[in-house]
Amino acid sequence: MAWASVLIMTLSLFIASVFLMLAYTSNLFLQSIESKPHIYVFFNPGTSEENIQALNDSLLEREEIATIEYTNEEGALSEFKSVQERTNPQVADKIRDNVLPASLGIRLTSIEDADTIIQLLEEEQETNTDIFTVRFSKETIDTIRSLFQALRLGGGIIMALLLIVIFLFTLLTVEFRTFSRQEEIGIMQLVGGSVWFIRMPFILEGAVYGVLGSLLSTSFLYGLCYFIFVASRDSKEVTFIVNFLGNLQWPDFEILHFILLFIIMLVIGGLIGMFNGLIAIRRHIK
Repeated sequence: MAWASVLIMTLSLFIASVFLMLAYTSNLFLQSIESKPHIYVFFNPGTSEENIQALNDSLLEREEIATIEYTNEEGALSEFKSVQERTNPQVADKIRDNVLPASLGIRLTSIEDADTIIQLLEEEQETNTDIFTVRFSKETIDTIRSLFQALRLGGGIIMALLLIVIFLFTLLTVEFRTFSRQEEIGIMQLVGGSVWFIRMPFILEGAVYGVLGSLLSTSFLYGLCYFIFVASRDSKEVTFIVNFLGNLQWPDFEILHFILLFIIMLVIGGLIGMFNGLIAIRRHIK
């Protein structure tokens, strides 16, 4: 019965950890899409780089703007030719110099700030003769905004429901083990044992189950990650995953962070087990 409780805790915490990792990765993926340039400022041919840089520096002072990518006329021509050489070589050969304008690609801190920055740039265009046009897709921005809100809301609801189910599942396990020792609880009450004297062994037992379950689930998760990203790193599937995930804005992880995360998981597992043990034993003390 004890090992069955530990295995159930292990499975529950492992599933929760995997879903939390997927949720975190999905959020980074959404942030990477959200932070891509959605607004472009194109300049008239021959605009000096000093004037472009002045506007660039002015825009970077806005907290709504994360970064700005500057592409000069030569860079725009080179990028256009590289694309056309793969799709339409005849067009690439006939393109003339100085026909593509320099541009600023603006990445926003949040897609919610798009309307504010678009209005600012349109007002700037009215007074700045160097600006040829401001390009953006309002429909795309609105779609991305609505999609991200729905995905984050739906993901939050799913994670909340999953955690509730896991909590109730582990509680049921501890409850069943406590029920099997109901006679022992009654004897301790008959001999005058205090409430906390009776509760404490079950609370500590739940904590042990939680710590062991967290230890096993975290160890298995670390081992799985090692097997996938280290032992099998040369496989095509893993290479694709690494290349795809490598473009996301991951925080800088060090070995100390993994050790700290491991300790936090042990503490969380212990607290869950203690709380489940406390709830379970309260139902059986008269």
